[in-house]
Amino acid sequence: MAKRENNSEKKSILKKWWFWLIIITVVIAVAGSSNTSNETSSDSSEKYAQNLDVEVTIIDFSTISEDEAKVWFDNNKINGTITEEYSDTVEKGGFISQSISANTVAHEGDKMTVIYSLGKEPTTEQKNALKKAESYSETMHMSKQGIYDQLVSEYGEQFAPEDAQYAIDNMEADWNANALEKAKSYQETMSMSKSAIYDQLTSEYGEKFTPEEAQYAIDHLDD
Repeated sequence: MAKRENNSEKKSILKKWWFWLIIITVVIAVAGSSNTSNETSSDSSEKYAQNLDVEVTIIDFSTISEDEAKVWFDNNKINGTITEEYSDTVEKGGFISQSISANTVAHEGDKMTVIYSLGKEPTTEQKNALKKAESYSETMHMSKQGIYDQLVSEYGEQFAPEDAQYAIDNMEADWNANALEKAKSYQETMSMSKSAIYDQLTSEYGEKFTPEEAQYAIDHLDD
């Protein structure tokens, strides 16, 4: 009897309209998700889809910069990849090689690679100096001169001058932004006047920012 009752309950569920509505909704949702995924993949692959009817004459990439190369790829619909590698003979940012020779006729969608130089591979000391320099900039918002002095100081990091200079030359920092952060700190924690803050920012016994960087900070202190 229990078995018959269970079968009867199952048949009753199958007859209910909302049961089939749920099933249909799930099927549509799964199908829609699959189509969206396929369309996204298709859009990505079609961006540089090969078009044998449209010819493109490859230029000499040694005559343009890395940023200009990216623009050229987009404008000519070439599936280009730009990579960088260290070189003992080519200066940083200089051209090393291209996978398709200049003046060769290619087609829209063709793949090619252009390699630019990162300059000479830094020594371990230079890499460490660079990490320290970036840390001082990001966490303490120090000036360029302030960081250099800290790197070479016998009471600081004790790096060799050439290693410290490598760090300064290769770090990424917004010195105006650093000066502004320092200015805000002086204003908020020490209630200093703008004139006093400017002097502190530029002082050789203070933050050692340039006059231009200090003035930027003062001009944007109340933004």
